[in-house]
Order: sequence, then C-alpha cells, then structure tokens
Amino acid sequence: MKRWDVAVIGGGAAGLMAARTAARCGAETVLLEGNPRPGKKLLSTGNGRCNLTNRAIGPEHYRGDDQKIAAVLDSFPADRVIRAFEAIGLLCRADGKGRVYPNSLQAASVLRALWSACEEAGVEICADFPVDAVAPEPDGFRITGGQGACLRAERVILACGGKAAPKLSCKAGGYGLARLLGHSVTALSPALAPLKSPSKVCGALKGVRCRAKASLLCKGEEIYSESGEVIFGEGQLSGICIFNLSARLRAAKGGPLAVSLDLLESLDACAVAEYLQNLRLARPALPAGELFAGALPVRMGQEVAKAAGLPREKTIARLTESELARAVETVKHFEFPITGPAGWEAAQVTAGGVPLREIDETTMASLRCPGLYLAGELLDVDGDCGGYNLHWAWATGLLAGEAAGRGGKA
Repeated sequence: MKRWDVAVIGGGAAGLMAARTAARCGAETVLLEGNPRPGKKLLSTGNGRCNLTNRAIGPEHYRGDDQKIAAVLDSFPADRVIRAFEAIGLLCRADGKGRVYPNSLQAASVLRALWSACEEAGVEICADFPVDAVAPEPDGFRITGGQGACLRAERVILACGGKAAPKLSCKAGGYGLARLLGHSVTALSPALAPLKSPSKVCGALKGVRCRAKASLLCKGEEIYSESGEVIFGEGQLSGICIFNLSARLRAAKGGPLAVSLDLLESLDACAVAEYLQNLRLARPALPAGELFAGALPVRMGQEVAKAAGLPREKTIARLTESELARAVETVKHFEFPITGPAGWEAAQVTAGGVPLREIDETTMASLRCPGLYLAGELLDVDGDCGGYNLHWAWATGLLAGEAAGRGGKA
C-alpha cells in the first residue's frame, strides 16, 4: 500500500491550492475528491466568472473568531493571493469595487490553471474517491474510501467544504471526519442565501428588481444594513445585499425578524415629503396608487401605496397630510417579516463549522490531532459576497499546504 507524505481530502478551492502548495514544498501529495472531477463548485462562483478575492480584504467582512481571522488575513492579503495565481500564469483584474477576477472572466480558467499546476507539481489526483474514514496511526493516518479503498499518509489536510450547494460540493463528509479526529463543530446554517418571507407582497412583486438600503431587524432593532439591488421572488427576497444580511442571522437571537427597505435612500424623509407636495401641485388628478410611479418601478410604487393604506379612489390632491405622511414612512421603511434563510440548495456558503480556537492560525494545524490540518469552508468562518469566501479558501489552503508540505517544520 502506497504511503503519501500528504493527503488532501477535498478538491475544491482550498484543496486544490493546498495540494499544489504541499507538492511544491517537496511532499509526495495525493488529492482525494468525491466527485468525478475536482472544482465543480468553483466553476459556479461569481456567476461563472469566479470572484477570486477583494482588495478590501479585512476581518470586518467575516464572521467567526475575529482575532484568528485577522492573523490569517495578515499573512495572506489580497496581493499575496493575486501573486500566487500570477505565479501559475493566471492574469487577474479588479473592477471598480475592488473585486478581483481572472482576466478571462471565466471560472474555468481558474480551475484549469489550478489543476494543471497540481499535475505539474506532481500531485496525484484521485477523483470518485469519497472518504469514509480517517484513522490516526502511530506514523500517520489510514484513509478509507468507497468500496474499501485504502491508503496511508503521514499528514492529512481536510478541505472538504461545507453543506451549501450540496449538488456541487465534495461528497466527503468533512464535519463527520473532523469530529472523528477530535474536533467540535458549531451549529451549521445556510448563509449568503435568499431570505424567506411570508409577505404576499413578495409574490405580487415577483421578478421586480429595485435598488434600496436593506436593514435586518430583530425585535425592531437594526443588526446590519447594506445598500444594493433587491430582487423579489415568490416567498423570498434576494440580491447581494440580502445575501449579506442573511450572513448576520446568527447575531439575531430571540425575537421576530424583518427586513426594512428604504426605497428612496438618496432622499431623507423631508425631501420625500417635499417631492410629494410638489407632485400634488403639479399633477393634482394623479391617482393615489400612482403616487410613486415617477420614482419607483411601477409595481413597486403601487404596492407601496397599497401598504400605506392610500384609498384607490382618491386623487393625490385629495390625500390628507396624514396619508401623505404614511406614504413617506412606508417608502422609507417598507418592511417584510422574515422566517429565515432559504435552504442549503440556495446558499453560497455555510455558517458554522470547526472553531478556529481548535486550529493554529499560523499553519492551519489541528490543536486536537497531530498531523492534521484544516482549510476552507469546513472552518467556522464565513464572509460577505464579493470574493471574501474564496479568499479565505485560498489563504487557508496556502497556509495548510505550506505547513503540511514542510512536514510541520518552520
């Protein structure tokens, strides 16, 4: 039975980066992937364009152990990750918001570059190898795969990914393997996902897109807010700003949840009131239901007027001051009750995982099991949309690969 220096379990972003790095450090390395091909989930990132990282990388964009996250990011800022890709021939470009993509704007270019770099470094890639068990032995680990296949390795890197997008993820049960090797796993929940709402307005606005400032409320108190495009669907709200609200749900405990939309963020309440007063003078015969027809998408304006309780039979000239005030309040605070995130199929990442307190953040080595390293989404760290989660995968994969490839030696 062949014995490897390093076995990497999981052929996603973190696993591919870790395997190539370990092999470049001189370690005989095998990459074990449960799917027929590595990198399946990677191909779907960034709507197929693969948002590699972000020039605004910082711990404020992540949830988890802030101190340890900061240490990892200090070791691998955005420029270092970009240089790692340029070293394997992948040109990168940044957009006006600091999001970094491959120059081709194709995730396939990233996967091909990583896969080729692994092969050139001497990594043996074993696909269709879902790992069932990893057992410590006196001189390493015994790894058992499907149908009883078995191999040994001196060191193991767990990079199995999370529970999000299960059809695209590695088939290896990374959390179960981590537990078998002595680690704990915090509660898991979908993150960067649409938010479910029972409001009938979502169905009435299905397909509508509207820019707004979205605020996550718990017991009426704001937890987090972000501006961006909100997309309405049957029973849910979506869009990047909503995804980032979903990532803050763990901070919302013990109370009813809601999302409040400021649909006219560029105007304060007084300016909105002035706009409506001027509109009443200019177009007195305008139906009350069309009050916001010149400011919002048509269906959105109609739903706001309805939510404000404006009588359909009235013209704008006949609206009372209190009715106009309700219209202002509604358009600035259009509220939707929230019951939680959409399921795992719709989520981009997993919130929860192996706590960083059980990891040496300088090497990603396990503090519970000598010779074991952990990287990527398996850890209890999740980031915002915009390249932050892939950056975490690259950074932790590089750290784990370097440490495991050197045999734990500095």
